[in-house]
Amino acid sequence: MHMQRHTFTVLSLITGLLVVLTSCMKDKPESLPGALQWNPELAFPLGEDSFGMNAASGFDTTRFDLDTVTGLPIWVEDLTVVMQGRIPLDLTSLSENIDDLNRVMFRVNLYNGFPHEALTQAYFLDTDQNPIDSMFSGGAIPVPAGKITGNGENIDPALIRKDAAFDREQIARLQYAIEIMLRATFLNPDVDSALYDYYRSYHIVVDVGVMADLTFNF
Repeated sequence: MHMQRHTFTVLSLITGLLVVLTSCMKDKPESLPGALQWNPELAFPLGEDSFGMNAASGFDTTRFDLDTVTGLPIWVEDLTVVMQGRIPLDLTSLSENIDDLNRVMFRVNLYNGFPHEALTQAYFLDTDQNPIDSMFSGGAIPVPAGKITGNGENIDPALIRKDAAFDREQIARLQYAIEIMLRATFLNPDVDSALYDYYRSYHIVVDVGVMADLTFNF
């Protein structure tokens, strides 16, 4: 009896498979292409950072001390003010598929919460903090000044969006990069003395995303 049930089950499976195959054959194409391609676009965020006139952003906070002669904060008399932010970077997944990669585009959103135009550049750093490449090939990009609201305690940030495209060879060079360093510089800022006390709270915010264009051949 057990053998009969087993034989019946096998025959039922075979019969069902023949029915499925027969119905599929009705819809088969006249011919198949010699090769198949799939072109996905992968997009994902890398991260964001906020930096300002603080030690974490590489700014020497002793420059907030007052000059004994002018009575002004030391940094006000400097020709430049430089701040830095950092975003971790891992392109391992893209490097592993380098042969299928067409290009990678980094999208950078910069929110300037200072009342000065900022020149901003980004660098890809390796494990020894050495720059491998820069983000913007044309040089640092200007980010408009934010708009002061109220008495100056708050700033309505100015936004600029910048896309940077990298081809396969460029991405291959970046496979050893572990982070992106953003550097913002104010050149000869004209500072309103009424705002001195608020500069510690002003910030630049940056967020970076990636979109990868790939082609897979089957």
